[in-house]
Amino acid sequence: MNELEQYRKEIDEIDQELTRLFELRLNTVLKVGEYKKQHALPVLDATREKAVIERNINRLKDTQFEPQVTQFFQSMMDITKETQTTLLKSES
Repeated sequence: MNELEQYRKEIDEIDQELTRLFELRLNTVLKVGEYKKQHALPVLDATREKAVIERNINRLKDTQFEPQVTQFFQSMMDITKETQTTLLKSES
C-alpha cells in the first residue's frame, strides 16, 4: 500500500466514525426537537449555536483550522435545525 492509499484508508476509518457519531447526534437532536415541541420553544437558539462553535474552536489543538471548524459546526447545526423543523412539521 502506497502512502496515498494509506492516507485514504485513514480517512475512510475517520469517516466511518464520523458517520456513527453524526447518526447518534441526529437521534439526540430528535429528542431535543420533541422537548422543544412540548415546551413551545423555537428551533433556533442563536446563543446556543454561538456557544457550541466557540467551545469547539477552543478544543482545537491546531488553531489554523478555526475557520474550517466554524464552518463544520455551522453546517452541522443547519442540518440539525432542518431535521428538527421537519420533525415539528410532520407531527403537527
